[in-house]
Amino acid sequence: MMSAKRRETLLKIAVGAVVGLFLLDRMVLSPAFAGWKAQSVRLAALQQKVKNGRQLTEREKSLRARWDEMQRANLPADMSSAENDVYKALARWTSESRVSFTSLTPQWRNHDEGYETFECRATAVGEQAALARLVYEIETDPLPARIEECEMTARDAQGRQLSLALRFSFVRIEEQGRAAR
Repeated sequence: MMSAKRRETLLKIAVGAVVGLFLLDRMVLSPAFAGWKAQSVRLAALQQKVKNGRQLTEREKSLRARWDEMQRANLPADMSSAENDVYKALARWTSESRVSFTSLTPQWRNHDEGYETFECRATAVGEQAALARLVYEIETDPLPARIEECEMTARDAQGRQLSLALRFSFVRIEEQGRAAR
């Protein structure tokens, strides 16, 4: 049999060991594991950034070619020349698609990022194929045009005559935006 004094000593050692292990876990192991986990997350994020950077450098030639193409297709710096180009494009689209605009509201918008947009709200009327052709002409035009909103509604019970409400814009890169390569 164990004496009471010896049992008390073993219990003190056991309690000290448990408290020591608890403190070791709270002060050393848990922070170390949390640090390793955070480091793993940071390392994964850095590896992703490196991967993205490598992909960009691999695509640099095509990206630069696309940027040069965008600059060549850019609207002229002179507002009246730019508007003239837009109206010529509108005339091309309507002749190619055989659609006429029933309303057209143009507006210039400045953006802080070094570019301006010439935004147009328009309504066109026609058959589905003609309106689809109009959308195609806008999206494939050499000018930097983009359809922002597009809504089609039927004007008759059979759905033969449709109305197309559009908001599209043209971009003009300002001189300082062109230089920032």
